[in-house]
Amino acid sequence: MANTRQKVAAAVVAVGAMLIAPHTVSGAGMPAVTLTPGSHVRSDSPAILALIQQATEGSATFRSLVATIDANDAMVYVQEGRCGHGVRACFYNVTSSAGHRLLWVRVDITKNADWNLMGSIGHELRHTLEVLDQPSVINGGAMFCLYQRIGYHGTRNGMETRAAVDAGQAVREEVRAFNRQTKTE
Repeated sequence: MANTRQKVAAAVVAVGAMLIAPHTVSGAGMPAVTLTPGSHVRSDSPAILALIQQATEGSATFRSLVATIDANDAMVYVQEGRCGHGVRACFYNVTSSAGHRLLWVRVDITKNADWNLMGSIGHELRHTLEVLDQPSVINGGAMFCLYQRIGYHGTRNGMETRAAVDAGQAVREEVRAFNRQTKTE
């Protein structure tokens, strides 16, 4: 656990030094820091930003998810928090403001290794793309109906899709392979 916290702290310093990210205010009044200027994947958590940066560097799947989100006019806010049901991350709501959709993801950064958390974030970002593909999904109720139609009941009382499971697993594998490769170089 201490090793993970040290890595996150070091990454936070590195990300802070590399990024001069603009501060904005989301529709819910949450201060948000973007990963890179103009990115639609945002967080106010330095630890989550560090995980997103590492996943972006180490995973082609993760880069593709972020690029696809960035090509939309919606914003995805990744926040620290607990989801319930013992899961590490969850895509828990869709709201709209000024004609733009805001998608809300929560991540419990106290659980598991960094590579696993990166996979969980990738998994949830894939869920956000499922919603972005459906312009009529503009609130939590419509999101619930969508997942009743396209999803299946996961092992922990939530709705799941094969695409999100596959994306999360791909991110985990790619990040672990990248980490192994960079340690040997």
